[in-house]
Amino acid sequence: MNSNAMNALMSQAETYVTQRDFDRATAIVHEAKKLEPQSIEPDAMMASLALHLGKLDDAQTILDGIIQRQPKHARTRMLRGLVHEAKQQFEDALKSFELATRFAPESMPAWFNRGRLMLRRERVAEAAIAFEKAAELAPDNVAVLAAWAQTLVKLGYARRAANVYLRCIEQNVANPFFLIELADLLVNAGERPLAEEVLAAGSRVYESQGLFESKLAAMALQRSEPDVAVRHAREAVRRQPESIEFLLALAVVETMRLKLDEARGAAEKALKLEPTNWKANHQLGIIFEAAKLKEKACSFYRRAIELAPKEWQPRNNLAVLLMEAKTAPASKEALVQLEEAAKLQGASATVHYNLALARMQNNLKARAKEAASLASTLGVAGNPIANMASELTAALA
Repeated sequence: MNSNAMNALMSQAETYVTQRDFDRATAIVHEAKKLEPQSIEPDAMMASLALHLGKLDDAQTILDGIIQRQPKHARTRMLRGLVHEAKQQFEDALKSFELATRFAPESMPAWFNRGRLMLRRERVAEAAIAFEKAAELAPDNVAVLAAWAQTLVKLGYARRAANVYLRCIEQNVANPFFLIELADLLVNAGERPLAEEVLAAGSRVYESQGLFESKLAAMALQRSEPDVAVRHAREAVRRQPESIEFLLALAVVETMRLKLDEARGAAEKALKLEPTNWKANHQLGIIFEAAKLKEKACSFYRRAIELAPKEWQPRNNLAVLLMEAKTAPASKEALVQLEEAAKLQGASATVHYNLALARMQNNLKARAKEAASLASTLGVAGNPIANMASELTAALA
């Protein structure tokens, strides 16, 4: 009788833990311990509560005591692994998770934690095996299925991963992001038309979501179909009119189509929503540059640089306009901007090629050759920038 009452209390304590009401959970576990002083389950729950509260040493002490009494208690081994992991003792944590799966091969949490830590330690193939086992034990658990699918992606098994994601979607139809992830997997597997079908289906099901339309717009641009892209981009904004991301995507597409008034309208709305958004300022610079309004373009590029000093694109674009002015002060400022841009992460072959031009404009021929040579190696073979950089390098030899 006491055992049944204890189990009922433990179940109640678990509920409070999920609600993060640890004080009530602790009080109930103490009551359960009084009913069954010899049971290890209340002790294991106390260790779990200590772990939740960040009291790692307390949790470890309790768990070590349980292990001395019952070495093959799987939940204790799993909790011990979590304590080791929290203490950055990863090899010991893996050993504990492995023991948990050995002592209780039917325990989904043990397999899941084993896979999760293996993935964290870059043991991807082993993680996939552990997640697959967890998925067999809990075939409807979306978190387990998603973890398994993501591991399969890392291993290059995009088609298998897509099938697992389909199971995620069946179990959790309220989560549109599984459809987005599935579409990305299909693209990586070379199944672009099927990916677009998935996105189109998602767009129909989730009528308020602009993300599907935005992804379809990006894929249309990759196919060099700007008119199709703009239709999807406009629909994304219609569905979520205050999304800065979608407004700027629309501005980019409209700029590509040379519909500068429409592009400006979208970018200015984004800037009104978030005046400190550097991308909005940068895009307006591009729009005004395309409209031949160079002074206004420069002002927006300068504002973008002020807001995001570690982004190379506005520095590069400002420098190009400054070099076109062909005055000594403008040439010097262009050189400063490009020298800084070339140091920033992600700086492209274009930046280094423009840097070579700026150095030439400032009579730094030897250093110009260095930049041109680097640009030729960074550029993709056959790309016009790479070709021009190679020609400039040869001319400066």
